[in-house]
Amino acid sequence: MKQKIFEIPPSIARQYLIEGEAGYLLIDTGLVTNYTRIKKFLINQSIPIDKIEMVIITHADADHFGCLSLLQDSVPSLVCAASLVEAEAIRKGQSSRELEPVGISRFFFSLARPLFKSSPAQINRILNIGEELPYLGGLEVINSAGHTPGHISLWSSMTRTLFCGDSITIKGNLLYPSTGGNTWNLEKACESFEKQLELQPDRILAGHGTWHRD
Repeated sequence: MKQKIFEIPPSIARQYLIEGEAGYLLIDTGLVTNYTRIKKFLINQSIPIDKIEMVIITHADADHFGCLSLLQDSVPSLVCAASLVEAEAIRKGQSSRELEPVGISRFFFSLARPLFKSSPAQINRILNIGEELPYLGGLEVINSAGHTPGHISLWSSMTRTLFCGDSITIKGNLLYPSTGGNTWNLEKACESFEKQLELQPDRILAGHGTWHRD
């Protein structure tokens, strides 16, 4: 069984590439401008772009699905997957919830808004909570709603690896739930955070950082 995980050098958000038996799974895509970064990474790894057989989007924020439509243009056979709620937003090129920044964060949100524009993209597979995908000995779809209403994470019990999107915030070696003006529901975010930590992962690969158990 192949278990290799590649961490694509991040721009704003991180993407992860998992080697499967016949092709590769990409978790999230980054902003629309990240397409060239992904292509460069694949070239450096001698991986043809059409060897990506599946993309999973953890949630419908532009820094996580922004260049999905460009990847679809390059690989027409690509399976693109997300939860139902997030899929509906991705198909419109929108976020799945309204952002509600407060205080000075409103200023930074307004400055960043032009970067967070995305083209609509097709989602041709809806992921259900609890289903298992054939990577890393079985990659389970986990409900991690809170940051967005349909946010999902992916859990490999065999490798003790959690891909958590933005449902867990990593600061240094400390872990926190999603909070602030880009969090859809703080109570659910905290519940999702606790449930994911109960899995006792040895490695957490998040949208904006990584964590490894000492």
